Amino acid sequence: MHSFSLRSRQLLAATLVLVIALGLVGFALNAANYRGAVSSLQARMESYVYLVLGAMEVADDGKIVVAEEFNDPRLTQPASGVYVRVSGNSDQWRSHSSLGRQWPDLPQAEAGRISFMEPAEAGGDFILQYGIGWQLVAGRIEPFTVSVLVEESEIRQQTSAFRLGLWRSLLAAGAILVIAQLVIFFFGLRPLSRVASDVARIESGEAARLEGRYPKELEPLVRNVNRLLETEKSNQTRIRNALDSLAHSLKTPLAVIQAGLPQQERGAGSMQSAVDEISRLVATRLERAGSSARRTLAEPVDVQSQLRRILDSLQKVYSHKMIEAEVNLQEKLQFYGEQRDLLELMGNLLDNAFKYGNRNVRLSGEARSPETARPGLWIRVEDDGPGIDESQWRRLLQRGSRGDEPVEGHGLGLAIVMELVTAYGGEVAIGHSDLGGAMISVSIPSE
Repeated sequence: MHSFSLRSRQLLAATLVLVIALGLVGFALNAANYRGAVSSLQARMESYVYLVLGAMEVADDGKIVVAEEFNDPRLTQPASGVYVRVSGNSDQWRSHSSLGRQWPDLPQAEAGRISFMEPAEAGGDFILQYGIGWQLVAGRIEPFTVSVLVEESEIRQQTSAFRLGLWRSLLAAGAILVIAQLVIFFFGLRPLSRVASDVARIESGEAARLEGRYPKELEPLVRNVNRLLETEKSNQTRIRNALDSLAHSLKTPLAVIQAGLPQQERGAGSMQSAVDEISRLVATRLERAGSSARRTLAEPVDVQSQLRRILDSLQKVYSHKMIEAEVNLQEKLQFYGEQRDLLELMGNLLDNAFKYGNRNVRLSGEARSPETARPGLWIRVEDDGPGIDESQWRRLLQRGSRGDEPVEGHGLGLAIVMELVTAYGGEVAIGHSDLGGAMISVSIPSE
């Protein structure tokens, strides 16, 4: 499973923050607009109170008389959404707009006090009440309550229009900001994409180091990667040089011992055998140690060309056997490792096949996980020889088995192949071939 890229993560996080921020701004502005609209409505409702009080007279018997020539036609138009009622102890007056309107049961307001109720507490409408005390000619003060009722739809329409425009504007702003973020991320993360591309070129063997100009923040990374690649190549060369020096250093003492053995009468045979065994062990171990000094980002090696070199040599060595070699390789197959390791691997497998085969040898190969930057390798070598006894398979495939002991049927080469493949984290399998002999397959995973 592939993880999200750095660009995708940043874009997802920035978009999430943007959506939350714009959402909070939208809700805040919508709430502020609602409160502003309600405050404006309350002020207009108070103006209706003063408009009615200015046109109102009260007779000595408490009868209410209102001159209904208002400047605002909404008070005279039925079902206009604005309704006014003046109620006293013995009489009440309603605006013509209240015709057919059922008024809620409202308490009388105290003189000089204004109360304002919103739909949640007023049963679905906005209601403002203003209490007054009207002094009659007889000196008696008659209490009256002026009530103004405005339907909720008036504010709802006003706020809905604002809300629609608000969310459209925020959506457009969000889209612009997302596009701006994409542009910023593209140019801001472009150097990282270039580094990833250059590293992929190194993995595929197209380049040996990171080249070009990078931003100041990435210079330490580029410098250390190049230093690591150079150090790895230098260490590999130094290890191989040290092994070669060790081999040359051991040759002289062994030669001296071998020269002095004929002068020894007692135990000369056993000592000669021991010296020969030491020489063989040293040569084998040095060869394997050198072949296992692999590089992490080695350049790819063309399998077909190296195979051709090996087959040309083996055809000459075993020309007397007239062996026919069948090759089934995937086109442009490459090995992401050391050329020396590939030659050692295929050379030992094919040498054993030619040595113990009768007439036919078959080699098949293809890439493992070809979709990756550095695919692995699968190789199978078959012959028509006597094969390897099944009783030997498990012992040969155990990592702790001694690789110095020759294997009946395939000699020392298989032990060298086992150790080499293990160094690459791969596996070796042994079986029977349909050619009649042994089948040995090598599987090296992708990096």
